[in-house]
Amino acid sequence: MRAVKNRLRAFAPPGIFLALTCYFVWNAIHGRSGLEAQVIQRAQIQKAAADFQAAEAKRVFWATRIADLSGQSIHRDMLDEQARQVLNLANPNDLVIDLPPAQSGK
Repeated sequence: MRAVKNRLRAFAPPGIFLALTCYFVWNAIHGRSGLEAQVIQRAQIQKAAADFQAAEAKRVFWATRIADLSGQSIHRDMLDEQARQVLNLANPNDLVIDLPPAQSGK
């Protein structure tokens, strides 16, 4: 009985430290701030950056279009193009060619 108690006392501290080490290693890999979570967060950051760049490109495009159509800096060609597109009209000086309707792939 005494030998069992002595062995238990000898193995208890290393066993406790091994259990604590396993706990911290598991959390370092699978925990909320672990390696797996960091990989997911990096992917989310890359997706958010791509979405931001797309939104920024759209914003710059529309800011340029608005600046071109507002105030004293109206470009006559752009205004003429927009009016023709909205009204579905052509300039009398334009050459218009009627094309046959596209045939389906039969």
